[in-house]
Amino acid sequence: MTGVRWGLAGLVLLASVAVTQFQQQQQQQQTNQIDAKTVEGWSQKFGAELWVSLSQATRRESIQGQYDNMPQLSVAEVDGFEMVRTMAAEVQIMMQHKIDAIKRIMELAENIALDHKYDKERGSRLAEGRYVYVNAKKLNVLPDGDSGGNGEFDRYLSQYRDPSSEYYAPGYSRLMLNPDPHFSGIPVNTSRSSVHVPTNVFDGEPKVINAIDWSKKLDDIFRDNYERDPSLSWQYFGSSTGFLRQYPAIKWLTYEDDPDMYDARMRDWYIKSAASAKDIVILLDTSGSMTGLRKEIAKHVVINIMETLGEDDFLTVLTFSDETRPLVDCFTDADGEPELVQATTENIAEFTEAVNNIETEEIANFTSALVTGFNLLERYKTGQARTSGTGCNQAIMLVTDGVPYKFETIFQEHNEPSTPVRMFTYLIGREISDLEAAKWIACHNKGYFTHVTTLAEVKEQVLKYIPVMARPLVLMREQHPVRWTGVYADIEVPNDRMLWVIGLAKPMTRGQLREELEAQDREGTFKGYKLMTTVSIPVYNKKNHTNFTESIRVSDKKKVDKVKKVRIAELLGVAGTDVPIAQIEKLIPPYKLGVNGYSFAVNNNGYILYHPDLRPMIPRSGAFQEILKPNYNSVDLAEVELVYNPRSDEPRYNDSNLFMMRKEMVDQKDGVQRMTVKVHMDDMKRVTIREQDYFYHNISNTPFTLGIVFPSKYGKYRVVGGLEVNDPGNRQPNQKVSDFLEKDGKWKIHPDWVYCEYNYGGTRDRLFDKPEDMMHHFLMRLDDENKSFNWGQSRVRPLPKCQGNGVYTPDCQKFDKRDVVDEEADDAVVEDEIEGEGDDQFVNDGYCDKELVQALILDAMITKVFEDKTSSADSARPGIDTFFAMMPRSQLFQLFGINLSFVATRSGLTRWEEHAPPPDPVYDEEHAFDPENPKEPHFSEVNNEATDEVWYKRAVDYHYNNPESFVFSVPFDIGDKRPTVVTATHAIFKGKGTKKAPAAVVGVQIDYEHFRNKFMNITNKQGGTLSCDSSKVECYVIDNNGFVVISEDPLNTGKFFGEIDGTVLNSLVQNQVFKKIKVYDYQAICLESAAYGNPASIMMTPFRVMANIFNWILANIAFTIIRFELHHLWNPDWTYAMPQQSQPSLNDPNLVYDGDYYAYDDEYMPAAPVEEPQMPPLQEPEPDVQYEDEAPPTFSEKDNQLMQEYYQKEGGPIPILDMTYINKTQPKPCDKEVELYELNEEALKKEGRPLQGILRNCHTSNCVRQFTVSMIPNTNLILVAADTTCPCYSNRISVEPTKVDYGPSNETMYCEKLKTNLYRKKPHQCIKYHPQEEEISLCGSGCSFKMCPVVLIILYLTTYLYQ
Repeated sequence: MTGVRWGLAGLVLLASVAVTQFQQQQQQQQTNQIDAKTVEGWSQKFGAELWVSLSQATRRESIQGQYDNMPQLSVAEVDGFEMVRTMAAEVQIMMQHKIDAIKRIMELAENIALDHKYDKERGSRLAEGRYVYVNAKKLNVLPDGDSGGNGEFDRYLSQYRDPSSEYYAPGYSRLMLNPDPHFSGIPVNTSRSSVHVPTNVFDGEPKVINAIDWSKKLDDIFRDNYERDPSLSWQYFGSSTGFLRQYPAIKWLTYEDDPDMYDARMRDWYIKSAASAKDIVILLDTSGSMTGLRKEIAKHVVINIMETLGEDDFLTVLTFSDETRPLVDCFTDADGEPELVQATTENIAEFTEAVNNIETEEIANFTSALVTGFNLLERYKTGQARTSGTGCNQAIMLVTDGVPYKFETIFQEHNEPSTPVRMFTYLIGREISDLEAAKWIACHNKGYFTHVTTLAEVKEQVLKYIPVMARPLVLMREQHPVRWTGVYADIEVPNDRMLWVIGLAKPMTRGQLREELEAQDREGTFKGYKLMTTVSIPVYNKKNHTNFTESIRVSDKKKVDKVKKVRIAELLGVAGTDVPIAQIEKLIPPYKLGVNGYSFAVNNNGYILYHPDLRPMIPRSGAFQEILKPNYNSVDLAEVELVYNPRSDEPRYNDSNLFMMRKEMVDQKDGVQRMTVKVHMDDMKRVTIREQDYFYHNISNTPFTLGIVFPSKYGKYRVVGGLEVNDPGNRQPNQKVSDFLEKDGKWKIHPDWVYCEYNYGGTRDRLFDKPEDMMHHFLMRLDDENKSFNWGQSRVRPLPKCQGNGVYTPDCQKFDKRDVVDEEADDAVVEDEIEGEGDDQFVNDGYCDKELVQALILDAMITKVFEDKTSSADSARPGIDTFFAMMPRSQLFQLFGINLSFVATRSGLTRWEEHAPPPDPVYDEEHAFDPENPKEPHFSEVNNEATDEVWYKRAVDYHYNNPESFVFSVPFDIGDKRPTVVTATHAIFKGKGTKKAPAAVVGVQIDYEHFRNKFMNITNKQGGTLSCDSSKVECYVIDNNGFVVISEDPLNTGKFFGEIDGTVLNSLVQNQVFKKIKVYDYQAICLESAAYGNPASIMMTPFRVMANIFNWILANIAFTIIRFELHHLWNPDWTYAMPQQSQPSLNDPNLVYDGDYYAYDDEYMPAAPVEEPQMPPLQEPEPDVQYEDEAPPTFSEKDNQLMQEYYQKEGGPIPILDMTYINKTQPKPCDKEVELYELNEEALKKEGRPLQGILRNCHTSNCVRQFTVSMIPNTNLILVAADTTCPCYSNRISVEPTKVDYGPSNETMYCEKLKTNLYRKKPHQCIKYHPQEEEISLCGSGCSFKMCPVVLIILYLTTYLYQ
């Protein structure tokens, strides 16, 4: 038996060995299916054919030779520091013009306010129709029921009409408005200003209407400023009474379903100038008595206080009942003590979310709260935290429903004798009888007391603290600090940080949307948002005393008004003007920075003013509009310059070089730095590592520092030189400069570069439809004027010279015949003078950048070869090159499947050549616009930015990997959508060795099917039994960032290779063929549930249920009153928002100053009537059915519809809503990360042969999978041929960014990010004390609203609906 057993064991062993040998033979057979030499042969032939064909199609050798041999051209080294110093000086001059303009507004405002005679009856005359001003909301308004059309101007309501006219209406006016491209195409009137009055401000109140009256004289200085500097944008004066006077006049659009919430006093430019920087501690009472309406009012008070703070301010919110706690746990130090944090948008959003979730309980411990607040501020004044905070004004805001005592001992110990901390008390609730203690606390601590009884008055009561904080500033008299804001968008929705939605248009049907999008291209229409900064200056009341009326009770039934003179230090308001960021960028010529060079600027907080990687908007998606990101205006320099460190991939890595440069820029020091950074492109799908040189210099009289960046490899060299147009030797006899760029030819220039222009600002004379028309016009002038042509002297208007001794001061008179506009002059005459600009040589002679224009002309001469009918014989080599050279271009293009070839140059010129049949001219109205499949624009419409195009930048970068190569790409995720094209580009350099610079890029667009078929044919003919059409082999052509260019499955076209076969990609990474680079997006947006408050709180207090029921009833009553205008029975002059016809306006109703069109008095004759499109009546949509021109559903229905159409998940794509509040999900700032890939050619070149790989243990069958990787020569492509007979499991690798998970181990890092502990420079001036302030006794009283109850209801409804 033992022998039998051993025999059986031997048989089993032999059988096992036989099976193993058989499997190994099978695996060997499988392994031998892909021959590396065959795959390499495919790559070599495909690459060689592409190089030859594309070189001929692009005229590569001809253009390279001309740049090499052109005697006017040379390669020169540039001094980056000297360049940035010169650029900063020009920007400073431009900004000085803006400072001078607001100083003139300030001086005139203070003088006319001093001379103004106060008239307390003016409000009554306004209500009776005996006084009128240009109210932006009551301008160019049609009667109810009038849907518009021809002759609208004749039907606008106006007070200037005969009272018997049907169009007579007190308080209304009309003006002639003309679209002005300088003001984003918004219809304006440059002869006067208009007034915006917030919804919560009553213009009939004597103090308000008197300020409106005296400020109308500012129109003179507005016009004069605009004459002096045509580049001026909007000018305005924001009054402390609430209204905004804005020049030029525009109409402010309002809608019944979209309350106007704009209030200039809540804007950053107003807040910064109204008072110096502030450290604020808000003490919020959360004791058991703070329930129901009191709790809601208190929350709104806290939120409104935070809305008045800017990036220069610091704050914290402490809640107190039996204990005092930080509202946000994250905002504490290492010992758990509360900290002040910067009042950034993101931090305030954290506070806002937390305050909406507060719970009330226990009894209020005021002693603990006050002591904690004082101790915290003391640490920031004299303790270890004094390097943080503002180091300026300090204040405690006490929000409570009752103060039991005066707590004199606490104030004596912590705040006397100098009273460094101001106390502001907000007493909540109507039924409070004892106000004395709360008022005493405010009055004895340089603060202000307010009693807030309704939600409607919250904003107005909160804003009363600002003039108090401004008192030391006003008492200084002669000091008027000039303040600059950070970057912001001119269409930003103000005030409510919970609604991050920009309304570029009203909800509209698809047909109306199509009309609007098409109209965007027409002259004079709104062009979208602008990024800008604002410079502002405070305006003081020069009066030291005023009459104060106080009601004194002399008996139980009688009060006597007593008038007494009191000491005041009153802020009249703030004057300001906008400075578009584009105006700054215009002074930093991009052609001087070179390809892949750029400029940027930061402010004293280290925040970006502008930067190429600043992405303020969530992009447009389909037919939906863009929205602003919540934290777009607080993006730090360290969040856009992503330093590459191979040893650390952690988020928010602190690089010493970056933070040293940032500190010096914040301190406005000059310097130079070199860093290696990660540069992402194509919506963060491609990445490259680049070493860059940084140069920076301060901009004098501003908080900004300018920086420029050059790539280290080639950035310090430039191809310089151009065609000297005045030298006849540079041209053929009788040849004109304009012949090089014929009118309406196949060429474009960079639309954002300044080649030539007639004025720096944009007055209406000599406007052109497109940049090419303007350029050709100036070339014609060069031909006609020859040597007498005036190039101009400067990109920026020089500072004016004064009459007399010539010493410049901001208030000197212009050296002009029209020094002052006559106040009594006829408005039409004034308008004619402004439009004429006849005496201004700077405006009418224009300006041309001589260096850029001459470079453009030379580039045009070099690239004119693109107009030849055949290719030139680029080389003396006989054979195929000569054959192709003699072939007609149309046949050559057809042979190679080329749709179009192009060249783009250093001067911003783009030329193209195409031989495709012209598009069908028949226009099918029914199918004119298909939002699902929009018509592809022509190449020249979307690829006209030359050096700024991604294909240009990639070609230049890749030149250093392989100078004899074309860089290929296909659209991302194009799949099987056809037709589509392959874009290939090649960089033309001039120079040798390390001293060379990019001069141009040539390229082609190839029909994709032809391109793919060429590759497949090569593999079929030269592979023998091995072919990419075989079911046993899968072939992929992949670009240098891992995206599939060619695949057997057309659905894979444009996909990331890792999504198709992540296992092979991982193997390529392990073999160093691809380098994995982690990139962080610190400007990302994640969707989170927009929950307001804790649902459990309703169970905890029945008062909240009662309050909600009361709110619902009150809202419906108020809506009925407004809808049927019953409030006119009480006060016919005051209105919530006059209903206006719903016109499909091309202008944004929510613009900061835009979205309003203003009109003229009746003395102006209307222009030729223009028929405006009419809005079709809204109809209820049928369920589950969509029509082409279906009216939009209501907001809530539309939200549900969109949520069904677009699948939402955390960190996923966000559908963009037009005028829709995102109330189901809320976009919140978050950090995202993504791993991108870049090809490492050296790994393949080092082997000298294709890479062969085998995947083992990738399937339960234990089969092995072979793949071969070969570089395709003269391209940025690799060929991957992989065995398909072994069904390996494949990982899926995505390049979609995912949210960085700051778990418990990283929570500290996330908190530090929120607290913004990066170095910052405190504001230069701090004015927080003046001894005469002790003489001022005005410190507040109870509710001062003296309006009828209906007005309060309307104000309450406005707040209720908006929240």
